[in-house]
Amino acid sequence: MKKYDLIVIGAGPAGGACASQCARSGLKVAMVEDYGFGGTCPLRGCNPKKVLTEAAGVVAQAQGLMGKGLENCPKINWNGLAKFRDSFVLGKKEKIQKAYQDLGIDTYNGQAQFVDQYQVQVGSDMLEGMYFVLATGIKPSRLNIPGEENISSSDDFLALSSLPQRICFIGGGFISFEFASVAARAGAKVSIAHRSERVLRQFDPDLSASLVQALEEAGVDIHLNSPLISVTKHESNFTVKAGKNGHELKITTDMVVHGAGRVPHVDALNLDKIGLSVSPRGVEVDKYMQCKGNPRFFAVGDVADTPFALTPTGDMEGRSAAANIVKPQSMACDHTGTPRVVYTAPPLCAVGLLEEEARQKNMKIRIIHEDIAGWFSWSNAGQKFAGCKILIDEDSDLIVGAHVLGLGADEMANLFAMAIRLKLPVNSLKEILWAYPTKGYYFKYMLG
Repeated sequence: MKKYDLIVIGAGPAGGACASQCARSGLKVAMVEDYGFGGTCPLRGCNPKKVLTEAAGVVAQAQGLMGKGLENCPKINWNGLAKFRDSFVLGKKEKIQKAYQDLGIDTYNGQAQFVDQYQVQVGSDMLEGMYFVLATGIKPSRLNIPGEENISSSDDFLALSSLPQRICFIGGGFISFEFASVAARAGAKVSIAHRSERVLRQFDPDLSASLVQALEEAGVDIHLNSPLISVTKHESNFTVKAGKNGHELKITTDMVVHGAGRVPHVDALNLDKIGLSVSPRGVEVDKYMQCKGNPRFFAVGDVADTPFALTPTGDMEGRSAAANIVKPQSMACDHTGTPRVVYTAPPLCAVGLLEEEARQKNMKIRIIHEDIAGWFSWSNAGQKFAGCKILIDEDSDLIVGAHVLGLGADEMANLFAMAIRLKLPVNSLKEILWAYPTKGYYFKYMLG
């Protein structure tokens, strides 16, 4: 039996931030990981994905300038791009694990299973802890349809060394949209089947609708109000059947990818032995990331029932849990002004409140909604789809929500995040001198 002050289950950014800070504070720490140290973001998420979306963005920008002085549009060589993508992952989990070991943290590779409220088993090792942090992330949800076993995961798409000619993505979330944008720019015939009328529910519906148009123009077939019915495997391809109310469609494809939502990755932990409350959104926690039902347990990152499943918020939640383990209730989490981005071409960002959320709060808001495709920093790049919607609280003169579609939206998200989180008045923001001609220069014009 090995005893620890803290046992962290899950070695992604959230669990890593907590474990590192606690180790530096002098606690005896163990980390358990069943996939690879580093977790989703560096190994099978943000980083390798961004390599693909960056290449797709270059192609999309070139397409926007065709006939405007640019003659030859670059083409994606998937095999070469895959090798470049893999260069950012190769050896990463070993380096990350060693970095934790260098901090004095004991690391274990394997599935953790709780024996009781103090003990967890990992293979043949039995570990005992005073505090536990759950950082196990999320996994694809069950779709419960015939032929579900024929559906590939986003991990499978990210591991492709060659690109299938036809790909169908299930669900209208950011995973489907980002990968569809990449695959279409790489020459595949791409379709998305989504169960309802609205896609990308964490983003502004008006700008999301414009993004749907942009992807359709790029060659993506997007089928709304088309819930998945079945996936049938044939000798060399698949048939996806989707639809409702007698309106049924069949899509013949070479690969079907799950992008229809995720659930907490906790099934194998035996959480029933420790009395934690888990909803479909995650392990329930308070503002100190402490689990409801057992004060010796914390949950951080995607597995926690918090507003966002993002690397920056996971890091913040991990640091908060660490602070509160060392000194109880010393650091509450504040998700104000969290930026989130769909890395499509063009990208779409959201910061702060959606319009519907602001109205539910009965806020007196002024809305600036503009088509910015004609503004110089977008028209000079041949951009057809670009827009913004900014929500300003008239009582406080503060931005409470910011939504941008178009080239550079991912970087502009950071400007709006700073303005919202630091509560910078609109009148003060308008006085800032911005470099011209840049997209940032138009920040003040987005404020009305």
